[in-house]
Amino acid sequence: MLRLYQSNQLEILARQLAEVLASPALSPLQSEQIVVQHPGMGRWLSQRIASQLGISANLEFPLPANFLWQLFEQLLPDVPHQDSYQPKHLAWRIHQLLASLSGQPEYAAIGDYLSDGGDLRRFQLSQQLARLFDQYLLYRPDWIHTWQTGESAVPGDHWQADLWRKLVAQESRHWVHFQQQLFQSIDKAKPLKACNPRICIFGVPSLSPGYLEIIRYLANWIDVHLFLLNPCQAHWAEIVTPEEQARLSLAASGEDLYLDLGHPLLATLGRQGRDFFAAINEMDPGSEEAFRLQPDGSLLHRLQNQMLNLEPPEAGAVADDSISFQLCHSPMREAEVLYDQLLAALDELPGLRPDEILVMTTDIERYAPLLEAVFAAPGERPKIPYRISDHSIQRSNPLAEGLISLLSLPGSRYGVTELLALLEQAAVRARFGLDEAGLEKVIQWLQQASIRWGRDGANKVDFGLPEEDRNTWRAGLRQLMLGYALADHGESLWHGLYPLDAVEGSDSQWLGGLLAFTEAVFELESVFAESATPQQWQKKLSDTIERFFAVESGSEQDLIGVRTCIEQLVEETGDACDQVSLSLALVRHRLSELFEQPMERGFLGGGVNICALAPMRSLPFRVICLLGMNDGQFPRQPQELGFDLMRREFRNGDRSRRVDDRYLFLETLLSARQRLIISYCGQSQRDNMPMPASVVVEELRDCLQQMVGESGLARITHRHPLQPFSPDYFRSGSDLFSYSTEMREAAMTVGRGRAIDLPLVEQPLPAAESQQVIELDQLIQFFENPQRQFARLRLGINLEAAAQLPEERERFAYDRFEQSDLEHQMVDLLLQEHRAEQLFELFDSRGLLPHGQAGRLAFEAMLDRAQSMSSRVADCQGERLEAPLAVEIPFEQNRLSGYLRTVNQSGLLAYNTAGLYPYHLVRAWIRHLVLNQLRPKGVRLETRLLEAERDGRFTPVDQPEAHLQKLMQAYQTGMQTPLPFYPGTSWQFVERYLQGDPEKAQKEAERKWFGSSHHIGDVSKPYNQLLYQGHALNQQAFAETSLTLLQPLMQHLEWQ
Repeated sequence: MLRLYQSNQLEILARQLAEVLASPALSPLQSEQIVVQHPGMGRWLSQRIASQLGISANLEFPLPANFLWQLFEQLLPDVPHQDSYQPKHLAWRIHQLLASLSGQPEYAAIGDYLSDGGDLRRFQLSQQLARLFDQYLLYRPDWIHTWQTGESAVPGDHWQADLWRKLVAQESRHWVHFQQQLFQSIDKAKPLKACNPRICIFGVPSLSPGYLEIIRYLANWIDVHLFLLNPCQAHWAEIVTPEEQARLSLAASGEDLYLDLGHPLLATLGRQGRDFFAAINEMDPGSEEAFRLQPDGSLLHRLQNQMLNLEPPEAGAVADDSISFQLCHSPMREAEVLYDQLLAALDELPGLRPDEILVMTTDIERYAPLLEAVFAAPGERPKIPYRISDHSIQRSNPLAEGLISLLSLPGSRYGVTELLALLEQAAVRARFGLDEAGLEKVIQWLQQASIRWGRDGANKVDFGLPEEDRNTWRAGLRQLMLGYALADHGESLWHGLYPLDAVEGSDSQWLGGLLAFTEAVFELESVFAESATPQQWQKKLSDTIERFFAVESGSEQDLIGVRTCIEQLVEETGDACDQVSLSLALVRHRLSELFEQPMERGFLGGGVNICALAPMRSLPFRVICLLGMNDGQFPRQPQELGFDLMRREFRNGDRSRRVDDRYLFLETLLSARQRLIISYCGQSQRDNMPMPASVVVEELRDCLQQMVGESGLARITHRHPLQPFSPDYFRSGSDLFSYSTEMREAAMTVGRGRAIDLPLVEQPLPAAESQQVIELDQLIQFFENPQRQFARLRLGINLEAAAQLPEERERFAYDRFEQSDLEHQMVDLLLQEHRAEQLFELFDSRGLLPHGQAGRLAFEAMLDRAQSMSSRVADCQGERLEAPLAVEIPFEQNRLSGYLRTVNQSGLLAYNTAGLYPYHLVRAWIRHLVLNQLRPKGVRLETRLLEAERDGRFTPVDQPEAHLQKLMQAYQTGMQTPLPFYPGTSWQFVERYLQGDPEKAQKEAERKWFGSSHHIGDVSKPYNQLLYQGHALNQQAFAETSLTLLQPLMQHLEWQ
């Protein structure tokens, strides 16, 4: 007996299912089989059945394909436990067959795939063919029969038919074969004793004609109960869209033109369900209908009722918040808006629980981290519990991500950032004895060693470049090892190699870890060089995991997940490829696909359910939210294959992803019980121009406009500002709102025209204990950039961390700071009597120069400037003191300590081949004050200043302690709150001020601060942006501080 239960509400169908299960039909030891389309449906059903019957036990929820194969195993002899025609198995069988078909004229259509690209390209073709043959089995069994008789089924099928016959020659037992055997068995009236006397099929949106035929045959012998969600209680098999009506009218006339339009959404979204119910009704089942009108007149319920009754949209509905459209500028803003919408729903809908809310997104990998950031953000907003499911294994399992990265390295450039990305994984660091401090030290070493890319020179040859070791891993690591072995070797080469003196003391253990890691990485080249069988690959991959990852407590599940995917890879190759050698590229491709599988954990696990917008998720929730409903993202448009024969001959019941997605959207409209929230990026971040929504959203909006009018549609369409702290959220009468007190305070600040960075610096920080004794070097670093030191030392913010990472890009030119630094090094070495050719060899060995002739030219240009400066320096400096001068200068509240180095009998010297910038002069001035305070015997109390075009000096200072006292006080202030002193801007101001024009001085300072099209202003520097957010100078504080610190300097500065 075949019994059909129909309803527009899944809860009613679940209640009917529970009533069927309550009537005993099975042996107590037999489990009930309830066929569902998705495991999530099974979990939901189990909860509903337990709620109604008090218990939910001994139930199985197989998927349709698994159920039918189990049925074959129960009822037919000689059924293999594993279906070798499943796409994942069939792809490997096709892959093996195609290897022997290259060059055959029958396969000229796919000749390029077979002759070029290796086994990876062939396997990718095999996967497409396997999916295609799976569709033929389900929707074109007549073709299968025809091909197996040696005939052609449709024009142009010759090579596919031949390939199919070769597959059948290997293994003839596919599901169409077993279907025919089952029909013959049932036709011969063999009793189905091995089969359950009752089977229930619940909530499936579609089944292939072959599946339906099996159900029809089974229903002659056992009870088959079909529980189907139907959006419409009227007969809607013949309704068409306006486009279809127009097309059909061209080929018909008279009474043939009678075509029912019905409800537009059923016509445009419901093709899959329309064809499915038409096929079900042809089976003439006994039907039990339990449709229910929604009770109130909300817009959502009126829409659902109109579809239920097959009524066209009627005007007069009230535009309420049961359906709303949230138009945002970015996915992040969608996540922020969603949180406020959910808080509003929890406030406004009586008794609403978080687990009665469903959030579905068109791209879970993109939206999941954004939702995580918003839902888990600290603050005063109420917290909403949530669960995110459908993450891919690779995105949620660092071991999977790390393994794919390792498999991608052989044959690569071995870029420094690629290997560092691996070392950033805790499991990899732990395996090689590195912690976070060790990683920071390693990054410094790699930068100092100028490692950029390439294992060695031979690796560069693979990319068509000369065999050059410079800037490779081998060259850089040799520098580090030599520097450790030859400590204090100085700035000279050892047998043509540069010893980099960077590794000190116990840091050697980290160097050992780095060496072990890089050697292990480079050995992968030989480990994975040869193709291997699946079983050999399993061992190679297991060994790689063991060598590179230290799995600690709490990470065991990650390891199990990775090993399970590797076992799945080996298992699915089956007998077809168990002795076939597979390349690294092919194994990496397939393993990546397995790692991209969504994880089912978390769905219906408590809290707000966040998951992918995927078919078979038509579960009822009081509130349903859809994110990312943008044009082009939904419905999904799969890539069409040129050799897909089904495209040429459409039949009712044929599946396509686009049609599936449309029906999914229709089911979502039915499943929302009280509120439907649809969000998409409807406004451009760049210019605020409107951006279109998904076509299904636009069709819904067209329908709603007929119900509520244009003004009503506008009332339920909310266009959100670019920023969450917009005052629009907090104005009375606004349709926008926010629950964030932080954003409210920010909005009030913006409304008053104040900068919103004030919380960073609004109250001075308490004095640090380290301010009692201030090191001289620390004082100098502070006044070079006070904002940077305040942020780093007091706020713990280092904006330059990313910039400190080594670069992969080879050096072709220098910026002015790099060039100045190299020229300064040249001057120092020339003063130590290094010859020009020695300098070139040294700099070239260190990897500091561009490769080839460009490096020689760049070196000679810098050498000219360095030689000119070195001769001037030699003329200026006298005999250097044997030891640095100890500095111990007490003040009222603290003490200045340290050493004054590079003092000679002529005093101090500061030089720069490019020019002395204000921060250079401030540095030299502080050292000059210390020298004048110490007053060593036999030393002139002046500082010589050398630039490319001029000389200068700081003259002796009569009362250096008073100036140092002001610097120490400014340091203390600047370590508690940002000091309004910016060397470049302050210099411009004081220089003009001392010329007697304060007004012009202020204008010059503002010009320097804000910059122009020709130069970047100080306000744009990272730490000033952090602390000041681009606002104008505080004129009084800036002027007072700048004059206090720079006026004495300029009064003692003389240029020639």
